[in-house]
Amino acid sequence: MKIIPVTCAILIHQNKFLAAKRSSNMSLAGFWEFPGGKVEEGESPETCLIREIKEELGIVIRIIEPMTPSVYSYSEDKNIQLFPFLCSWESGEINLAEHEKIVWITTNEINDLTWAPADIPIAKELSENWQVFRSKA
Repeated sequence: MKIIPVTCAILIHQNKFLAAKRSSNMSLAGFWEFPGGKVEEGESPETCLIREIKEELGIVIRIIEPMTPSVYSYSEDKNIQLFPFLCSWESGEINLAEHEKIVWITTNEINDLTWAPADIPIAKELSENWQVFRSKA
């Protein structure tokens, strides 16, 4: 079974966090996720996340700390290991290159979105520990 390492940013800004809706040309179209992407050969998860956010959103982020990784099996031969990082927005203007739309939400709104399955445990951890994470961002 292949395990694909993927990173994602839990981007906190002005007491809200960013969620991105997958576009129609992406797998799992219409689901919400924390933006990020696949770790390339020889790349660290942190380097990957900074690169992916620059490519997908056009902004520069700062990684604050890692969160609990999530493993999700999308099929018998494909597992995603999702490495989430608490992040802050450092510079740049958001410009969507892949996603259909983004929203800045509070944890009170977290259950209003249909999350991609691999992102659900991360959304739960964020919701349960919001005060701690928010204070670090």
